[in-house]
Amino acid sequence: MTNDEMYKRVIVMTSIKTAKSFITTYDISKRDLGKLCKKFNIFVESKATKDEMLDRFLGETLGKKLRNKVINKHNTR
Repeated sequence: MTNDEMYKRVIVMTSIKTAKSFITTYDISKRDLGKLCKKFNIFVESKATKDEMLDRFLGETLGKKLRNKVINKHNTR
């Protein structure tokens, strides 16, 4: 699975918990996470662990999407 395919699968998920379990199930490498973070301009420290990179990536991509979805839901009522 390429990085783009993985991103497309992760971004449509409904929670960060399911996305995290998906990535750990498919055993995505630290190198691939680093590439994804670099592609989406997410700052990660050079000595960050795989879990820290994963949390940061999901928070900045899927987390922002879900936060905006909740905000828009409450603003339209």
